[in-house]
Amino acid sequence: MPFDPTVCGEVPSSHNTFLTALLCVGTFLSYLPQHLKILNRRSSDGISPYFILLGTIGAGSNITNIVLLQFIALQCCTVQTLGVCVASLLGIVQVCIQGGMFYITFVLYMTFFPEQSKYVAAEETEETDSEARPLLGRMQRATLEWQTALWVTAAVATHAVVCILMSALLVMAVGPYAGPTRTWASLLGLFSLCLTCMQFFPQIVKTWRAGAVGALSIPMMLMQTPGGFLFAYSIAIRPGVNWSSWISTFVAATLQGVLLAICLVFDAREKRALSVDDRSAGDSQLSPAADA
Repeated sequence: MPFDPTVCGEVPSSHNTFLTALLCVGTFLSYLPQHLKILNRRSSDGISPYFILLGTIGAGSNITNIVLLQFIALQCCTVQTLGVCVASLLGIVQVCIQGGMFYITFVLYMTFFPEQSKYVAAEETEETDSEARPLLGRMQRATLEWQTALWVTAAVATHAVVCILMSALLVMAVGPYAGPTRTWASLLGLFSLCLTCMQFFPQIVKTWRAGAVGALSIPMMLMQTPGGFLFAYSIAIRPGVNWSSWISTFVAATLQGVLLAICLVFDAREKRALSVDDRSAGDSQLSPAADA
């Protein structure tokens, strides 16, 4: 079906435009504490590779979903004023910012993967020679977590290529508004929903077992948990979007709230333990003086 400029009459309300613009800025700022914490610690220890895998692939699927479902907004920009075009594209920009920031988290996770967690000493046997490497005169074998992280990288790259190629093929072959293209977009939305429903469980389990916050950023979650519900609402009320575009964001906000509660408990416990240690150290320094 060819592009029909007459369908471009519906313009987002000023309320929705302001809310979406605010959420775009908030989404960008909310990821900065996580990125800065990894950079400052120079370690991504404590973050689950499966959390990264599911989150990154889910973000890529969500971006492709909304771009295809709101493809009309891109074409309408050719017949709209700049201000109306920007307002119409804010929904796509909003999802792309969220997905892009999570992709940056993935890059930081791989870049600052703890060196001590990459390799362990391996016995020099015929079974381990193929997976081991010599280091400082000893044989080193990749840990399971590092192997998983490498597999995550391959999976993320493969998913991105499939999404781009399949979407481009459908748009060029049958058009952006044809049934197969819309079905593909909805399937990606459902796929993103499934991944989002599972995304936080590996991280919740890892954090619970570790009993520590690690490289996770509590300020990020404090901003994103309430923001996630607003995010879902702002997407849901945009024209031309169905429930598959916003439901994954709603589920993510709910599960992130659970992870946030766990992290707050562990953070408070760590601070109490440090306070007790500091008092004990102070008492031990005062004891010799009192004895004298």
